[in-house]
Amino acid sequence: MIYLAIAVAAVAVLALLVLAVVYRVLKAAHSRPTGVSPHQHSRFDRAVLSQVTRTIRLLVRSGVRLGPVMMLTVRGRTSGQPRTNPVDLFERDGHRWLVATHDADAQWVRNLRAAGEGSVSRGRRNYAFTAVELPQDEAAAVLRKVLGPRLARPIGGFVLRRTLALPPHATPQAFTAAAAEHPVFELTLRGAGEQQERPLARRPVNVPALTIGAGTLVTLTHVALGASGVMTTGQWASGVVIGLLVAGLGNHLRIFGHRS
Repeated sequence: MIYLAIAVAAVAVLALLVLAVVYRVLKAAHSRPTGVSPHQHSRFDRAVLSQVTRTIRLLVRSGVRLGPVMMLTVRGRTSGQPRTNPVDLFERDGHRWLVATHDADAQWVRNLRAAGEGSVSRGRRNYAFTAVELPQDEAAAVLRKVLGPRLARPIGGFVLRRTLALPPHATPQAFTAAAAEHPVFELTLRGAGEQQERPLARRPVNVPALTIGAGTLVTLTHVALGASGVMTTGQWASGVVIGLLVAGLGNHLRIFGHRS
């Protein structure tokens, strides 16, 4: 039993280290000081962030709801080829907006500005739309009405406070300044009827808890099997690493996920 206790303690320490690394990388990724390119992060940070982004793409394409995140497909302004990126789609009172919460100069912003149309999807659901970029005063009103309440959330508003550089209770003037740096596109779905009325980004299921639980279960199971001698060191250690990665992903979704 003492060996099992030591193994569990070691796993707990490793889990904390993994979560600390993930937090550091994501915190750096969501800090965009003026004039600093996101590509100026360290090679390690970029590598980890790339894997996290790929995982988010995979989850959304598989139909998993991660708050307002959906996949945007729009025609490239120079290549003419379809380009797909994860974006934040917000809805209220039957209206829908795409907000450049991270980077005003993102490629998808430039492409959508040129194309004026595209589609958003999650899993097998795909919605074609036309888009109009709002002037600064209207964009500021949308940010204040739709994103304002989210900024005050201790956890759910963490990412928005960093990417928009706004405090929890920002002034109207602050929202106007943010609108100049974060374009807002109002969407009109193609087709009439139920599709126009049905919300696209509904309240997410409890994916973070399920993911953390699955990762923890995998980790503890492999620790127990390793301590009992059923598995070799390499086998149970590999299982522990996989379990920690899954649990770390779940914790990322819990901390940084936006709730609709």
